[in-house]
Order: sequence, then structure tokens, then C-alpha cells
Amino acid sequence: MYGIAQPLGIVVRMLAVLVLVAGSYNPSGYSYYHWAFQGGADYWALKILLGLLIIFGYVFCVAATVRSLRLLLGVPLLLVIGSALWLLSNEGWLDLSDWLQRTLALEAALVIVLGTGVSFSLIRYRLSGQLDSRTISY
Repeated sequence: MYGIAQPLGIVVRMLAVLVLVAGSYNPSGYSYYHWAFQGGADYWALKILLGLLIIFGYVFCVAATVRSLRLLLGVPLLLVIGSALWLLSNEGWLDLSDWLQRTLALEAALVIVLGTGVSFSLIRYRLSGQLDSRTISY
């Protein structure tokens, strides 16, 4: 049971979600979207395979987020992120009328929501000591 909820596990999961989100689309032009849909017409088998893996990654992350956060924690998390974006916009630190800043803010919000959902069982164990049912062995 040692090491089950180390902060490194949470960081690794958040980084994996960041790689998934930023790798599928980002405004820099170096992403799956830009390579597959705005690139050349070659390597279609590889593009389809990677696209399916990205879809699988999103389905896994969304399912884990819905299963772990549910409405009881998912809605407040979205409200906190939305109000934080609103505060940053009101203070002038974030210009939501700018396409680049708006895209990066939405991607950051997606990473926070999916990353929290994927690593919530570790967070819950770290805060309360409550084990997930899959970590109990006989």
C-alpha cells in the first residue's frame, strides 16, 4: 500500500492529460490536428491509427472523470474554473476576445478538469485515507 497516492502519481497523470490535450490540438501549429488535416495527403494509415488512439485517450479520460467526479464535484469544479477565468478576464490578465488566449485558457481548463478526474482517486485517498475499491486485495 506504500506509495499509492504519492504526489508524483498525480503529477504524472496531469502531465499525461496535458500531452493528450496539447498533442491533439494547440495553436502553435504543431499538433495532430495540424499534421492530419492541414498537412500532406500521405501517411493516412498512421494518421488514422493515431487519431483512434487520441479518441481512445479522450474516451478514457472523460469516462474516468465522469465516474470519479460525478455531478457532485464536477459542477463545482467547472464553476470554480469558470469564475477563475472570469476573474482573470475582469482584472485584465486574460483577454478572452483574443483567439490565442481564449484557446489556451480553454485547453488549460480542459486539462484541469480531465486531470482532476483521472487522478481523483489518488487525491481522495491523499485527503481522506479512503481507498478505492480496486486497491483492496484479498
